[in-house]
Amino acid sequence: MFRKILSLFGRSRSQVCSENQDLAIKPNETSNSYSASGFGDVVDGLQFSPTFLIRTPCEILRANGMCIASEEEIPDYLKEQQHGIWLPKLKNEYSLDDNNDVGASDAYGASREDYITFVCGIKDIYSEHGSIFERVERIDTFKGKHPELLYIENKLLAYYNGYDSIIDILMFNVGFSFEDLANFHYRDEGYLKQILGVNTRVEKSLLSSGYKVAEDVIYLTKEQLMELDGVGNKSADKILEKIAEVRSAVSSNTSIT
Repeated sequence: MFRKILSLFGRSRSQVCSENQDLAIKPNETSNSYSASGFGDVVDGLQFSPTFLIRTPCEILRANGMCIASEEEIPDYLKEQQHGIWLPKLKNEYSLDDNNDVGASDAYGASREDYITFVCGIKDIYSEHGSIFERVERIDTFKGKHPELLYIENKLLAYYNGYDSIIDILMFNVGFSFEDLANFHYRDEGYLKQILGVNTRVEKSLLSSGYKVAEDVIYLTKEQLMELDGVGNKSADKILEKIAEVRSAVSSNTSIT
């Protein structure tokens, strides 16, 4: 959208302004906004465009399209550069915002409205109280009610291609909780490094010894751990500390005990 605005301004200079008029579009030094001068017949205040990434807070995403008359009216919570930007708002007759997509984003090409509805919907549920399994079930229910939005999930999974599910994207990019991680992936392969905090060498040693998931490891003794390649006295103690955290995290969860 910003390129479109600059393009419009560039084409209009000779048509709408005199030779002596000061034409400028430039960033503000103290806020996340751009100001335009010399285009009074084209620009009508400022309009907010959030950063369309899953880590962006939902109150920021939901402010998409907010319009104000001047920089002095920018709310405090919408002043951080990382969360979005205020651009000159074109008057209706000059508007070029005809596709309403998110542009550069972790779901490139998606509708802004669809993105906000889907991402904020699942993030709101993920941040609620209750066990990770209960929240995942509610997220699945939400997705079942909105099949038209599942293309957003597919785009996110393609962008964050190191994750196997939308839950992992939320877990590692939005709100990390060791308790959630330990419970949700207690019996899943591929999560020993994240749960136990071990390096690749120790992970390979665990796997080659038949310990493929966290559940396989939590009853190992220090002596058994020190038999593994790459595990010494201190590292064994650190793993035992993590094992204690895992056992504590899963002990009260009836879904896996």
